[in-house]
Amino acid sequence: MPPKVNSKAAAGRARKADAAAAKDAAAAREREAQEAAEWKKGSNARGESRAQQAAAKADEQARKRREKQALLEEEESSTPSGAAAKGAVKKKGGKNNKKKNDLSLLEETQLVSKAEKQLKAKRAAEKAKRLEEEKKKRSTTKQQQEDQLLANTSSMVGNAMDGSLRQQNMDAEFTASGLDAALNVLGGESAPSGKPNMKALHMAFEERMMPIVKEEFPNLRMGQYKDKIFQMWKKSPENPNNQVE
Repeated sequence: MPPKVNSKAAAGRARKADAAAAKDAAAAREREAQEAAEWKKGSNARGESRAQQAAAKADEQARKRREKQALLEEEESSTPSGAAAKGAVKKKGGKNNKKKNDLSLLEETQLVSKAEKQLKAKRAAEKAKRLEEEKKKRSTTKQQQEDQLLANTSSMVGNAMDGSLRQQNMDAEFTASGLDAALNVLGGESAPSGKPNMKALHMAFEERMMPIVKEEFPNLRMGQYKDKIFQMWKKSPENPNNQVE
């Protein structure tokens, strides 16, 4: 059977509620008057007034909650069944709420920890990817620079060798032509009858002296070797022009 309603208690609760509402209205009017008075002060005073108003508002809300709680407890304590039910519900609800709060806190902590781990892993992967890309870029740039340097060096060496060979050939040709002309002047191929062939004697002398001069003066060009041997030939006793008749 549903519990019987106490009409007197209900009427008492209504009167208390009306009294509380009237009291709240009076307090609100008082606060409004205070706010109007405070607004006339300077900016610093208004700041202090806002802080005071917030504190007063918080106190008022706390007071209302206390009054409401006191009214409920008074009403429930007026009936034995209500007091017993409240005690049982409060006791059971307290345990359940504590358990729910603990579970919620644990779940929240686990979610935060998981999110932090995922964020750290994502950042680590992005950093590794960025480092790998930078490494590849540096490697490619270095390889390109090395290839360009090698190509330039090869070109320079090739040009230098080509120039050196051309110079050696020109020197050899110039020296040979000069020696031939000198030998012809000294009585080369058109030597008179009974006279030794000056050019043939010089060529034999050059062939014999070339290894000796190369050993004594290494790293010279062929034209320089021929010129040195020709200077030696002009002073050599093997030269018919140095022989006394």
